[in-house]
Amino acid sequence: MEAKNIEWIGGQHEFVLNIGQLRALQKNCNAGPEVILMRITTGTWFIDDLIETIRQGLIGAGMPNKEAGPMVLHLFELHGVLEFKPVAIEILTNALVGEDDDPVGEQAGVRQQENSGSSPSFTNEEPQ
Repeated sequence: MEAKNIEWIGGQHEFVLNIGQLRALQKNCNAGPEVILMRITTGTWFIDDLIETIRQGLIGAGMPNKEAGPMVLHLFELHGVLEFKPVAIEILTNALVGEDDDPVGEQAGVRQQENSGSSPSFTNEEPQ
């Protein structure tokens, strides 16, 4: 999975949740990533759902834990907690679904065969 560059309260950073970070996230939040995403989107989240998602996302993108943890906690002390929901949702969605422009289905370079038959033409004329 590739890191995603996201603008958020902490500035502009890359975030990614690889398998290691997803396992740490579910261990620290006592729930799987999809359950955490559901809790956040439905308003039934716990504070660690937000903190750990963001922290693990930064770590997954290469920020050392000794920097990510204190930075995230400091930002949570300075801002309203609800301001962190959008970035947590984006991080989890990227991990579970992938990028919006990631093609699903057809492989790149595959062309659909053009229909060589003719289609009926329609006119505005009324039948007689």
